[in-house]
Amino acid sequence: MKTRSRLRSVLYSAVTVLVAAVLLEVGASWLMLVYYRATHQQNFETYDTSYLSVVNLARRFSRLVGLSEPAMVLEETSPSPFFRADPLLGYSAAPGVYTHSYARRNGLTDQWEYFRNKVTINPDGSRFVGAPRPGKPTVYIFGDSWVFGSGVPDELTFAARLYEALPDWNVRLLALGGYSLTQAWLTFERLKEIGPDDIVILGYADYFDVRHVVAPSRLREIESWLKRINQPIPPFQLPKATLATDGRVTMSTIDQRCAMLGDYCRGPDPSRQEMTGVTAALINQIAARSPAKVYLLHFAGAPDNPVRRKVSPKVEVIGAVPSEFDSVVQDDIIGFDGHPGPFWHYAISRKLLASIAWKP
Repeated sequence: MKTRSRLRSVLYSAVTVLVAAVLLEVGASWLMLVYYRATHQQNFETYDTSYLSVVNLARRFSRLVGLSEPAMVLEETSPSPFFRADPLLGYSAAPGVYTHSYARRNGLTDQWEYFRNKVTINPDGSRFVGAPRPGKPTVYIFGDSWVFGSGVPDELTFAARLYEALPDWNVRLLALGGYSLTQAWLTFERLKEIGPDDIVILGYADYFDVRHVVAPSRLREIESWLKRINQPIPPFQLPKATLATDGRVTMSTIDQRCAMLGDYCRGPDPSRQEMTGVTAALINQIAARSPAKVYLLHFAGAPDNPVRRKVSPKVEVIGAVPSEFDSVVQDDIIGFDGHPGPFWHYAISRKLLASIAWKP
């Protein structure tokens, strides 16, 4: 009887511990889900590598109170540095051939694993998409990291796919991570070779608006991102767009380091109406000065973005946000990073091929 009673006690204890562990995991999963939604976090596998929410929650808490490493090294470039200060654009990529790597810990083995890709920067600062085709017209593509193809090899960017599909055209990819239409405008002003037979494609996403005016939230975002990947904040002077009373855009610069700006980063962003006005003015200013046809590739955000209604008739809008495709196109860098992957770039290239009258 005593043996049976002891066995029953052991079983009850084991069941109690199991139920408690399940309830703890369910509670931790609910807390993590609430956190992901509140912070709009995608690709959570990159930062929370375990399959157990209890473990992920404990890791986040220990980092918060300083009991473990502050952050994982998620990105690195070899050779380094990749970015350099630029007196006009704030920063640019140094010409050369790079290996860009993303790292994460495997959720099962806890070992580091890497995803690597090749990035080639031409002497003029553009990304390599193919050899020049003398005597052919050129497609000039401006944008940020999505357009640049962060995490995607040279040959798989949508610019490279356009180059491959259009043998009678050159393609110049003048995008870079963190850029917006301010850098597009400043680069456009330096390009004296654009002609009437060429095409200009301005990549645009809703989140560009805070970049154009270098809003406090944008600088806080830069600071948070660099802290997460364990890198210092470079002293880059970012171009800042302001809408003048006559409707023109004027440019100034601002240090991207919040520590150098007093209370600026703790202040509110400009109004949504003001930022929309700056964005539309930048687009229209480029279109007014461009001898080539200008297309606005709206690739992320809401299809009813008011910028679309404010652009000049000289600008043709190409809607390419997720809801404007008839299938899901939003892949990523196989869980290592949230930037879109090769399938998205393929879909964007097909959208552009179908939307533009390619007559060299």
